Amino acid sequence: MTLEEQLELWHQNNEYEKIIAELEKIPDSERSHHLTGLLARAYENAADGTARPEYHLHAIELLKGAVEEEDPNWNFRMGFALYWLDREEEAVPYFERIFTLISTDPETQAFWSDARELLDYCRMQAARKRQQKADEPYLSISRRIW
Repeated sequence: MTLEEQLELWHQNNEYEKIIAELEKIPDSERSHHLTGLLARAYENAADGTARPEYHLHAIELLKGAVEEEDPNWNFRMGFALYWLDREEEAVPYFERIFTLISTDPETQAFWSDARELLDYCRMQAARKRQQKADEPYLSISRRIW
């Protein structure tokens, strides 16, 4: 079994810590962009949503060190980590970029439907946060008046 086959098996079995342990053995300078992406994916999955935000932060650092802006997976992983860190506005460009890189055929679009949902959610949350920030001065005035 190749390393990539073993990593995929662990991924399917939700054994993310095994992936992390195996790939962290490889020095950064010797780890390919692809393997670094798989390591970032393992950290993001092992983060268990918001339970371990430091894992999302580490995934971002890994991805910054292995920039592949023309890779939809790289963009998804970066956007996904930012999403879980409540940095939706920063995530939007990464999710948007995916749809400039992938084919428009229905099968490909269906495969990336999760990215479309996350993009829509991040846009909505970012707009809501901008509106709240714009409303803050008026809310503080109303609190003083009442």
